[in-house]
Amino acid sequence: MDEVTIISYPGGRDDALLSLTQDRSRYLLPFGGRFRVADFTIRNSLAANARRTIVYSNIEDGLEEYLSAYGDFKNEKFPRLKVVASENQDIELLYKLVLDSNTNLYIFYNGDNPSIIDFENIVHRFRKTRKHAVLYKMHFGGHATLAYTILVANQKMLLGVINRAMDEKRKAPNVFEMIINIFLNREIETSTAHVHYWPIRTIPEYHAYHMELIKNKELFDLLYMSSNIKGNIPFEGYARLGPHARVSSSLLADGCNINGTVIDSIVYPGAVVGEGAFVKGCVILPYASVGPRSRMYRTVVDERTVPGAEFNVGERCHAGSEEEGIKNSDYPRSLYAGISLLGKNCTIPHGARIGGACYVAPEKGNEYFMKSKSLYDGMSILR
Repeated sequence: MDEVTIISYPGGRDDALLSLTQDRSRYLLPFGGRFRVADFTIRNSLAANARRTIVYSNIEDGLEEYLSAYGDFKNEKFPRLKVVASENQDIELLYKLVLDSNTNLYIFYNGDNPSIIDFENIVHRFRKTRKHAVLYKMHFGGHATLAYTILVANQKMLLGVINRAMDEKRKAPNVFEMIINIFLNREIETSTAHVHYWPIRTIPEYHAYHMELIKNKELFDLLYMSSNIKGNIPFEGYARLGPHARVSSSLLADGCNINGTVIDSIVYPGAVVGEGAFVKGCVILPYASVGPRSRMYRTVVDERTVPGAEFNVGERCHAGSEEEGIKNSDYPRSLYAGISLLGKNCTIPHGARIGGACYVAPEKGNEYFMKSKSLYDGMSILR
């Protein structure tokens, strides 16, 4: 696919994922135990042998630095890549990006959700249609939807649509979706494409997708046995299991350290589970740590990027619940089904108790628990 440019565009920014996307784009959101979403974006382009990939992000963070650290991959040169980070999507810039890349075909897709997409097959199908543009509805989860699409268009057709939009001074919060809608209004041909796609909209969905990965062997093999995807989260050494560690139905990433019991959970690089701790149905993101003799149920612990105490979840803590009917009172659409979220760089002191569907905002926790040892079901620590 030497003549193809793949353009990954972001979905709309919202606060539904709370701390998971508070200070980072979805591209840098950890997913699948050892990856970030951007790794899937690059995987799709590399597997298709696209000439160029343009990754457009709606927040300025460390995405470009993260991707620049890849180096050679699979004994091949890293695919030519351009990262554009801007809160404002500029249609003139999009026009320039298309001209500069100068390939015959262009693919637009919402690439800031994790996905595994066979673009090579999609381009092959597109060529057989002999059309100038085709919009493919992503087919996943049992049905196809226009909410998530893949636009394939030749350069002449795409530049014509962008030119007309500039002439008409059209504006929209998401320029890429605006272009797709213009194509739809022209009644271009539509089709479907079967993909693996995980649209992350809420914390319980994020948690559920992780649980699916460790329970669905087909998905597990597709993700972890593939040579086309590379995790780039720094770690040291292999997963380390202490003499009293017990692990069942879980995924342990390289570089984690397990000294307690881990069941039905995913533990990312650099994360630590202390001596005698019990972790069940949890997602422990990079470098987070659970103290000795703590008990964790159905909780997402966001990553720790700021060095601090030995354990950011202290000793003898209790977090989460196995009850599924609990909603968060502050964020009922983001946190429900009893899933709790401990935010990025949070500090949970020794002996603290946290219920189901609770939320601790980034870098919070210590001051609250100095006054109260319990955060009851559905409550939040925001200040």
